[in-house]
Amino acid sequence: MEPATEGTARPTLVFDVLGTLVDQTGSMERRVTAVAGIDSGAAAEVAGRWLGHVAEQECAIVEGRRAFVPSHELDGEALSVLVREDLLPPDAAARLADASERLEPWPDSVTGLDLLAADFTALGLSNASRRVLAGISTNAGLRWHQVLSSEDARTYKPDQAIYALATDSAPTGSGTPVMVAAHAWDLRAAAKAGMRTAYVPRSDGDPPGPDDTFDLRATSLLDLHAQLLDLG
Repeated sequence: MEPATEGTARPTLVFDVLGTLVDQTGSMERRVTAVAGIDSGAAAEVAGRWLGHVAEQECAIVEGRRAFVPSHELDGEALSVLVREDLLPPDAAARLADASERLEPWPDSVTGLDLLAADFTALGLSNASRRVLAGISTNAGLRWHQVLSSEDARTYKPDQAIYALATDSAPTGSGTPVMVAAHAWDLRAAAKAGMRTAYVPRSDGDPPGPDDTFDLRATSLLDLHAQLLDLG
């Protein structure tokens, strides 16, 4: 980490959101249980099918097999699929339309992000649409200097174009941005785009493989903050 010197901006941290700052899978399972009145096992099946559909369609967009649509529209498609497959009744699907906007933060996310934003420039970089990011930021209490959406690049991670959003948005003189994520695939793509990398484990994440080498590995956002201050 290059420390900021006189005439330079603070270093820039770029945070993945889904799975890293908010518990995407667990939140959706709990929301499905509450809305549809089904047990946790059935809710897990619904959430898995939902997120699986979204991931499949994001991949198709990255590979050029379909035109870009924002994530909240992919959520709507997934809900229609769940109704057709008799995994959800129509009334429950309608009440779940905003589920992605109400994802719950991990226990250290709000405090950790506040601490990090006090000492570094904090950017969000997410596959979530602008609408979804606005809801997450409001409902989860996440505060940023700027948050960037897949809508801004009209593609999805791990397309290199979305990481270029972050490098292009870093303040002049702030050095190489550091991508913070719980997903090894996300960090690999960020490194390919020329970013530095910091891995923070989450139960909803993609753990590193034996050959992964990231610039930093932290046990939590609070630990990441401490490590970055030591480096700076």
